[in-house]
Amino acid sequence: MTSTPTPLAGLRVIDWTHVLAGPFAGYQLGLLGAEVIRIERADGDDMIRAKGLDAELTALGLGETFVTQGAGKRSLAIDARDPRAKQALSELIGSADVLLENFRPGKLAALGFDPQQLIARHPQLVVCSITGFGPASDRRAYDHVIQAASGLMAANADRDGKPQRVGFPLVDYAVGQQAALAVMSALYRRDRPSGEARTRGEWLQVSMMGAALTLMAPTYAGPLVSGMEMPRSASTAFSGSPLSGTFEVADGQLAIVCNAADQAKGLLNALRETGTDASLLSSLHEAAELRDVPRAQALLGQALGGRTTAEWDALLTRHGVPATPVVRPAQAAAQMARDWPHVELPLPNGARRVPVPGIGFTSSEPLTPSLRAPVRRGADTRRLLAEAGLEASAIAAMLADGAASEPSD
Repeated sequence: MTSTPTPLAGLRVIDWTHVLAGPFAGYQLGLLGAEVIRIERADGDDMIRAKGLDAELTALGLGETFVTQGAGKRSLAIDARDPRAKQALSELIGSADVLLENFRPGKLAALGFDPQQLIARHPQLVVCSITGFGPASDRRAYDHVIQAASGLMAANADRDGKPQRVGFPLVDYAVGQQAALAVMSALYRRDRPSGEARTRGEWLQVSMMGAALTLMAPTYAGPLVSGMEMPRSASTAFSGSPLSGTFEVADGQLAIVCNAADQAKGLLNALRETGTDASLLSSLHEAAELRDVPRAQALLGQALGGRTTAEWDALLTRHGVPATPVVRPAQAAAQMARDWPHVELPLPNGARRVPVPGIGFTSSEPLTPSLRAPVRRGADTRRLLAEAGLEASAIAAMLADGAASEPSD
């Protein structure tokens, strides 16, 4: 009996990206079985490899953030301005199904790899360009800039209305997933029988700004449809429900959402079960019925304060109320490693295996192959240059004069 291949088995992806968004897109495709070749600068100027708290890993260029999206990739470190490197890149791109890039608009063409010319030369190729503000803008952008420019910081304002950024690079990862989705759609269109004489690639444009706006569709609904904007705050439930919010309890914080009548009823029943004062319950019910959010929130906070997060979690879950303790990332990561789809990778020193986030969904069929652990910059330079047709002497010369690089030890 033959085994079912992973969804993207047999596909080759050239991941010519840096920092977070592009590499995350390549990682998503690798998680589904694609061969991913990461193109890096010979001088190693990619801050994400050096970002981490583990000194030993960081010294190897394997910072924690890189490790979480570098598995399964081969690494070719070259100076793309060098004619020999250009020749190797041309060969590798010609053998690929997908080219991911996140240079500023026009930079790829300036290096001699114009996307439209590449597709004309290699009709099977799907090129996905990831930019900050779109292909017409050469403005530099990082996640923080896009959070500000898209309105995300304002929508995430504190109680006093002061804009604040989401505390992790949300937009980077959103655009990475959007790029992976765009690539999948193009591959499906390319390979779907259509009566054409040949397969056809295409040039995809994905922007951080576009991804942020897509994420914020509910926030834009008011201004776009009715011309009015509803004030938003990170401390206020999106639904505006008076019985939804984050509340202080005996040992931490508890998030509760009651968007339906049965959920509100379950919450009141749970409070009644704990012996909450009848007059407080009556006042809480009245405030909720009148949609007096500040009063309802104050009364609910008063009712919840005497028990622990674990006690409320168990009780409210039993009563059908959506609720959970507010946990720190380390706590959530431990749960992910136990209960959710993830990939276990060996560390370079072989001392232990570590879990990193996987594709995020499951299937009755195979999804993710066994992935190679993230490698040091240029770990596959010699082999990939040889696969691109360069002789051993030419490869040695490139390594000697800095047109290519590999780990020194």
